[in-house]
Amino acid sequence: MYQKLTSITNSLQRTAKFSLFIGGLLLTAYSWSAPNSVSSKTYKELTSIQEMISANQTDQAFTALKTLHSEVEKDSLDEALVLQMLGYTEMGRNNYQQAIDHLKRSLALNRLPENVKYNVGYMVAQLYAAQEKYDEALVFAEEWFKTLEAPTPDQAIFMANIFAQTGKYKQAIPYAKQAIDSGKEPRESWYQLLIACNFELKDYPQAAEALKGALSKWPTKADYWEQLASVYVLMDNEIKGLATLQLAWKAGVLQKENSIRSMVQLAVTQGIPEHGARLLNSALQKEALPHDETYVDLLANAWLAAREDAPAITAFEELAQLTKEGDPYLRIANIYIEKAEWKKAEAALRKALDMKLEEPGKAWLILGIAMTEQTRFDQGMDAFKKARAFAYTEKQASSWLKYAEDLRRQHNWITRNQS
Repeated sequence: MYQKLTSITNSLQRTAKFSLFIGGLLLTAYSWSAPNSVSSKTYKELTSIQEMISANQTDQAFTALKTLHSEVEKDSLDEALVLQMLGYTEMGRNNYQQAIDHLKRSLALNRLPENVKYNVGYMVAQLYAAQEKYDEALVFAEEWFKTLEAPTPDQAIFMANIFAQTGKYKQAIPYAKQAIDSGKEPRESWYQLLIACNFELKDYPQAAEALKGALSKWPTKADYWEQLASVYVLMDNEIKGLATLQLAWKAGVLQKENSIRSMVQLAVTQGIPEHGARLLNSALQKEALPHDETYVDLLANAWLAAREDAPAITAFEELAQLTKEGDPYLRIANIYIEKAEWKKAEAALRKALDMKLEEPGKAWLILGIAMTEQTRFDQGMDAFKKARAFAYTEKQASSWLKYAEDLRRQHNWITRNQS
């Protein structure tokens, strides 16, 4: 849901080549404090070692620092600065735990200038974070952040990440917002972190606001449209969820099969099945969805729910061809029966019976009704007898058979007396 501080890890990896990074940081500290507090010998040695680091000679620099550390006065600023440089050098060698140990020992001496001390603490926090030791990172990060008069967006998002990684999502959110609000060009990962924290807290209104903010920056990112729609559904506002997906669809952004299907299903369930059917038909024509039995079935049922019989029948006919089964024709027959179009119902039923059916007894039963309504009693009764052979239609078929016999007698009596 949110990245595991990959920016921190990448940053630390870049410091493997960081002669200028270390050099600039340490020169500031040394030049500021050297005249009064650092011994001349240590200052010269550190300056020489810095030149090694700048030349990417980190192994030689490390050896020289270890030697220098054995020579400096214990518990002095000299030792604190040597330990500090040892920590940075170990970073350059990708030895993060050793770097942490040196930097913490440097801090523990309590000899570093105040501004340097907090920068070192920040570096320790980053190193812990790079090792996914977020609780330890947070201890140093909180103390460091308090010292900042005007935190940069990157510094704020670092805090947001640390809090999020320790499961403190509520505390992470203000830092993420601070980074977004203060940054001239907020990064997408900042919005993703803010969205993720709100999801974790199940604060869906705030998640929606964060998603709308992300969409204002990256309107072509389908994931944000889809997440916003799902948030509205979670908030029991399916109409807004549908509208969100429709906007993405009209903009040509919505492409995932699941999302397009969700859009159609939302339209159908929200009482506008005709709209859902048209959306689905459009998606099929644009080949945004596979033209298979799943979606043709959905299309047929959407037209049926919209009481659009002609396109529903067309879709069911196509479904029968795709599945090689007769049940879609049975559905067509039901449409015609509701309209009392018995001859068309008969034609659909005969096609159904020529194909594989899940429950053929029902088709024979309905065919019997269609034939009886056309006063073709013998064929109707024959169909009822066939339906009676199936347990699930036996009782109904028997009742209809008796009814058809009565109707036939009545029909024959009327015919004889009319002649």
